[in-house]
This record gives sequence, C-alpha cells and structure tokens, in this order.
Amino acid sequence: MLMRPEMRRASFLYFVIGLMQAAYLPFSGIVFRDRGLSFEAIGLIGAVNSMIALAAGPIWGHLGDAVLGRASAFRLALASAAVGVGLFAIGPYEGIPGAALAAFAGAGLVPLLDSIGMEQLARVGGQWGSLRAITSLSYAAMCVLSGALVASGGAIMILPLYGITAIILVAGTIGLHTAPAVHHSARAVQSEAEAEIERSEIAGPNAEIAVTGDWRDRFGTVTLAFQQSPKLFAFLMLSLLVNLGAGLFYAYGSFRIQEVGGSAAAVAFGGTVSAAVEIPFFLAGGLVAARLGLRSLFSFGLAAMGICSVGYALIDSPYWLALARSLVGIGFACTLLASVLSVRAIVPAALQATGQALYQSVSYGLAVAIAALVGGIIYGELGAAPLFLLSGAILFGAIPFAWKVLR
Repeated sequence: MLMRPEMRRASFLYFVIGLMQAAYLPFSGIVFRDRGLSFEAIGLIGAVNSMIALAAGPIWGHLGDAVLGRASAFRLALASAAVGVGLFAIGPYEGIPGAALAAFAGAGLVPLLDSIGMEQLARVGGQWGSLRAITSLSYAAMCVLSGALVASGGAIMILPLYGITAIILVAGTIGLHTAPAVHHSARAVQSEAEAEIERSEIAGPNAEIAVTGDWRDRFGTVTLAFQQSPKLFAFLMLSLLVNLGAGLFYAYGSFRIQEVGGSAAAVAFGGTVSAAVEIPFFLAGGLVAARLGLRSLFSFGLAAMGICSVGYALIDSPYWLALARSLVGIGFACTLLASVLSVRAIVPAALQATGQALYQSVSYGLAVAIAALVGGIIYGELGAAPLFLLSGAILFGAIPFAWKVLR
C-alpha cells in the first residue's frame, strides 16, 4: 500500500523526517548538560520551549488549514526548524535561542505532516500506523549513525546531519498537492446565497456560530475545531495527563543513562531500541484498535510506559536502561496511534491540521513544559528514583481516565 503511486510521496516524507529528527532529538538535553547547565536550568529551558510549542501549534495548524495550505506551511516549518537546530549546534548563548526557534518550528512539523499523510491515505484507504512505522524505522537507523558522530565530534555534528536531511525533505515536497486552504472558498463580496453556502461548507451544523462576523478573528480554525468536535476538550485533557507522566521520562531518561555511566552513543542506542520496537506495534496497532477499540490500545501503551518508568527508577546499568526503553517504544506507538486516530475521528477532515496541532501542543507543549520544570527540580533535589516513580504513578493512574474518555 505504501509504495502505490498515490502514497510514494508521503512514504518518502515520513522516512526522511525520521532521519532528520534522529539527528537532534536524542541529544538536545545532554548537550545542555555537557555545556555546564544544571538540571534546574535545563528543566526551565525545556518548560519555556514547551510553552513556545504550545502557542505555536495552533498557529501552524491555522496556517496549514486556512492560510498557506498544508504543503507550504510544512516547508516553512522545515526551514525554520533547520535554522533553529543549526543555531543550537553552533552554540551561541549555549544554544538556548536556537532550541527555542526549533521548538517553535517543530510544533508544526508533525501535525502538518500527519494531516498531509492522512489526506493521502484517504485516497487509498490505508492505515496511518503503517505510514508512521516508516518514521520509526528511519529514526532507529539514523540514531546509530548520529550517536556515533555526536559522541566523537560533539554537538556541532548535529548541524550537517539535520541540515542535509531537512533540505532533502523540502525537496520532497516540491509539487506536492494538498487540499486548498479553507479561506480559498471565501470571497470578498458575497451574495446572501453564497454566504449561506460557505457557512455550510466551512462550519457544518454550527455554521451560524462559526461564521457570524469573521471567524478568522476569533482564534481562527481553533474555534472551528472545538465547535465541530464536542469530544475534543476531554481528549485533550486526557492527553495532558498522560504526557505529563510520559514527559517526565522523555525529559530526563537520557540523563539517567548518562548518570550511570552511559555516553551519547548509549543514549542513541536507547533511542534505536525504542524506535525499532515501535515498528511492529505501529503496523499491528490499527488491527488491534479495530478489533479491541482505541481505549484498549491506549491503555496497553500506558501500562508499558509505566513499567519502563518504574524500571528507570531501579536499574543502574546504562545497557539495561537502553534495553528497558523498548517498553517506551511499545507505549509510545500504542498511545500515539490511538491518539492520532482519535483526533482523526473527532475532528472534521478540513480541520485535521488544526486538530493534530492542538493535540501536539497540549501533549508536547503544555504537558512537557510542566514535566520539564517540575522534573528538573525533583531530579536536582531528590534524584532519579522519585522522578521516575512519579512518572510511573501518573501513567498507571491515567488508565481509568483513558478507559472513560475513549469509550
């Protein structure tokens, strides 16, 4: 299915973005630590960057759905992210401004690509999990190379790795056709009949609410997404809780490996193991969700991540910590797949970039901001064990909530 003519472009984009992300994401925290920043400072930086991502996500969603179109907005996010990561790697002001720009641009990369991918999948009736498995495959492979290069050459090696893959990714979007932006259906001057048609096309049953006045002046497509999706708020609150627990692990799992004697290569190896394990679960997750339901898939993922977090509190070997990260790969694949499919079902197709951006903003913006700030204080003052035990407690505690919200 992924190699059909209609899907080759999307498959290529999902493959290359995995290469690009593996050149930066595994090392962002430990580079700050190597530059002499404390855990508290790193936590504060992570919190600020996550809040930037929280604000940026809906902006990118609006740009993709209602202004530039998804392909053009994706290219703009790519270029901005490459500049930010380059500044981070070079290291002016310890790389803090570069990381902030990368956070702003990165908030748009995944939701815009997912909206493009699901648009292509709708034409062939394929499963999103199979498409996302390509990213896990390329991420796992690239972590091996990037880990060795960063361990030997330092943070500066992130620049060429990320920059080259970003250029390839931009080139892959040339000629990509996506659904036109929502505002393309609007006209400066309309008859009453034309205005009624536009209200129906854009806002559906909530037309009068959404289009009274200029809807773009009231938080743009974010307003429409909530109006058209009654279940969206409850789902976002679930995502906030889940990713608060998961965010504690993601923000400080690499430091735990480094604390017990692991190098950047060991951190990258953990990322390789995690991403490799994701692949079969992304491939099979769609079938599991169809047979058992999204909440079963989601709850299984929460349990896997909770067990891993408890393991990180108790294990003191970098090798075993890297292997234990495979449980996070399972948990990440199951919860992400269930979440993306939930947004796909909850939010109308014309607002998918906005819906996915809201999910990303709450999950990897607000939740991670809280986790990074609180986690930095806990790790710096109390150590690793309380931090990861708290992470596990939140993840296990979220299972009943998920069972209700995803009913």
